[in-house]
Amino acid sequence: MARTTHRVGFALVALAYAAATAGGSVPTPLYVLYQRRDHFGTTMISVVFAVYVIGVVAGLLVAGAHAERIRRRPLLGAALALQILAAAVFLAWPDLPGILTGRVLSGLSIGLLSGPATAYLIELRRRALPDGDPRQAEVVATAANLGGIAAGPLLSGVLAEWAPAPLRLPFVVIGALLALAAILLATVPETTETTAARANRRPLATAPDQRHLFLASCFGGLLAFAMFGLFSALSPTFLSGTLGYHSHALAGLVAFVGLGAAAFGQVGLRKLPPRPAMRTVVVAMPVGLALIVGGVWAGSLGLFILGGVLTGGAAGLLFRACLTTVVQLSTPERRAGMLATLFVTGYSGLAIPVIGLGLATQLAGTRGALAGFATLTLAGLAAVAAVRLRPEQRLEMS
Repeated sequence: MARTTHRVGFALVALAYAAATAGGSVPTPLYVLYQRRDHFGTTMISVVFAVYVIGVVAGLLVAGAHAERIRRRPLLGAALALQILAAAVFLAWPDLPGILTGRVLSGLSIGLLSGPATAYLIELRRRALPDGDPRQAEVVATAANLGGIAAGPLLSGVLAEWAPAPLRLPFVVIGALLALAAILLATVPETTETTAARANRRPLATAPDQRHLFLASCFGGLLAFAMFGLFSALSPTFLSGTLGYHSHALAGLVAFVGLGAAAFGQVGLRKLPPRPAMRTVVVAMPVGLALIVGGVWAGSLGLFILGGVLTGGAAGLLFRACLTTVVQLSTPERRAGMLATLFVTGYSGLAIPVIGLGLATQLAGTRGALAGFATLTLAGLAAVAAVRLRPEQRLEMS
């Protein structure tokens, strides 16, 4: 098959990345339907989400161990194939064991994809425009990741509300999009060579110096993904169980707004260096979380959505700043492994709102649990900011 240019390949990899992450988030507004059909409780939803995170972490560990020994395109192709298989499992085996299996496969796909796709975009961008702004690839990578996560719930929510077969059609549509992305990916030029000198068998990697900054960036990624988990997994539950809104399209829209704000922040604030970005996050995220908690306590959809916009935008900006720092701390031969470490800690944060809030709700109720979660999140943000905004920091990111 004929190869495209590096510039076109950059766009195709970004689209494939977004399609795969959209596939991973398609079930978000459908959990309420599965719950109603099979009569399982919120604890089982936490289990479903937890096995997805386990799959993600397993995929990231594999990617971190082998990303430099396996070429980028075959690894991304395998990730797309797993996501297509996950959609097929949801179609052919819609019972609870099938849902769990599909989520594990979907998580493996995202885990395999995240670090190598980001590295692939950076390499394609540098070959297409050697003198261009290196931050462009990082912005596109995070925007593709978050944009896909945001688009998945919107797609399935709209189809579930107004189209037939709400538990089948979303997976047919996303499966077709993923198949098209896989075909187009086959035309993208490769950027790595599988030589023994480049082999990196360690599943994770850390920065040889400035380790405190690297670890703070990874923990910042965890906090950002905890915010993404709040929207992608729990917004339908809050809307239905606490605020009294039962529209599947609205559930998908609210998840889209929070996660879409994160993606928009990547593009709109792409020229903001990590240190000023961190200062912006420190101001915006507390306000956003206060509005979310206030919206749930007051039963106000407007406050909840406004808080989602601010918190989502701040979380997206936080993750982009952390990603930029990790890229700047890494050498080319260590980049995929260090990115895998960032994404392992980040995606681990997805499980925190689902499992932690699920357990806390049993003790303190939904409103009390959410207030406690917001308090702990802000304490973690203060710790990350204390390291990343330290005046004597030797690496001033730009």
